[in-house]
Amino acid sequence: MSQPAPHHRRPYETGLARARRRRHRRAVAVISLVGILVVATFVYSVLYVQNKLPGQQAATPTCTVTATPTVDPQSAFRLNIYNAGGQQGRANDVALAMKSRGFDVGVVGNDPYKKRIAGVGEIRFGASGEGAASQYIHTLAPGAQLVQDGRTDTSVDVVVGSAFPSIPTAPPKPAPTTAAC
Repeated sequence: MSQPAPHHRRPYETGLARARRRRHRRAVAVISLVGILVVATFVYSVLYVQNKLPGQQAATPTCTVTATPTVDPQSAFRLNIYNAGGQQGRANDVALAMKSRGFDVGVVGNDPYKKRIAGVGEIRFGASGEGAASQYIHTLAPGAQLVQDGRTDTSVDVVVGSAFPSIPTAPPKPAPTTAAC
């Protein structure tokens, strides 16, 4: 008597046919797995680009638009630089440093009062220029005497003495980038 064939074998199947069927199943499984991985990678990439992954924060916008332009307080008054220390070209050096810092430099030359100052120097101003003189100029030249004279405008005079500190020029400002908002 012949034994019934097991369920996984087909009747009259040769060994070559069984091997072919196993290779076919293996190939289908591998191709299906690769296809699933390709689709998952594509979906992950799209979500990554759109910042929609769990735990991923959206990037903050990098450009801001101001409604009104602000006025630089250093350009709200004129700054005159005078040399009273005896070193030739010292007023010009201070004027270049002040211009690099955004100040509106007017007259550069020798002291019109023809004083010789052995100390740091003087900062001369009128009643309306007192705030600018103490807030902007006196911080750059500590030790300079604040002298209020009778002028009525906002101009400030810096009189460079022989002990006037060296004011380094400001580094150049980076060029503004054009960004579309």
